[in-house]
Amino acid sequence: MSRYSLNKRHRFRLALCGHKAIEASAVCIVLMVQGNLAAVTLTHLATASKTGLLAILPIVCVTFSRYAGHLVNRWTSSAFLGVCTFVADALIHPSHYPGQYTEAVLTAAGAFAFSLALSYTPIGQYIERLAESFGVSNRGEDLTTVGT
Repeated sequence: MSRYSLNKRHRFRLALCGHKAIEASAVCIVLMVQGNLAAVTLTHLATASKTGLLAILPIVCVTFSRYAGHLVNRWTSSAFLGVCTFVADALIHPSHYPGQYTEAVLTAAGAFAFSLALSYTPIGQYIERLAESFGVSNRGEDLTTVGT
């Protein structure tokens, strides 16, 4: 493994996890204040940041495992973020809506949809190109055997 390949993998991890943390945090903060962005306080920002960081912790762990190639697929990556966001939101703070897990479910669904939508943007395409360092494309093709 060359130094450039290792560097590219770390850039993928940083871009993917930074992107996913922002996605989960953004959805969390909007739902916490129930859409009233004028009501956002530093406490809300801190809580949403904790939720986003806790949500990406399992994703960071997966990028260091042999299953990292699964995060290349936008649907798998977004679904995994949704599940992790549900758990993180449920653990970090109580729901601001009726029902114990209502906000966690809404935050998870929002993070999934937001992540999926952003995967089609130029930033998502850039992360996909970085992911090729794991030898798998977004279409599930094994790039290590192409041309052999």
